[in-house]
Amino acid sequence: MRAKIIVVADADHAAAKSLESLLGNEGYRVVVARDGDEALARARETHADLVVLEILLPDKNGYQVCRALKADAATQTVPVLFLSAKAQPSDRFWAKRVGGDGFVAKPFDPAALLREIAGLLQQTEGARM
Repeated sequence: MRAKIIVVADADHAAAKSLESLLGNEGYRVVVARDGDEALARARETHADLVVLEILLPDKNGYQVCRALKADAATQTVPVLFLSAKAQPSDRFWAKRVGGDGFVAKPFDPAALLREIAGLLQQTEGARM
């Protein structure tokens, strides 16, 4: 069975490396993107199983990236988890509105994040059966 591919889009290098390490230690294959355009490209080319998006990205924001992922036939079923320091009720509203499947606020509890990711991946697997 192949490792699940998770695209992590975060402009903060330290945050991206931390996530890469955390998720990699859990057996996921992690592909890091530094901006929205790169996140879109990586999600398509790797056939990502999940995308973790920061709202604050340098070119397209996370909302724009999520909307584009959900509008593309190749990625529309890929779950999108927002992981952001921008976590006001309005941020959570817009994340859901553009098609986000989950939201975790930074700073985050690693165990809670891993549970959220596992739950989203399990939902996706169930939908494919």
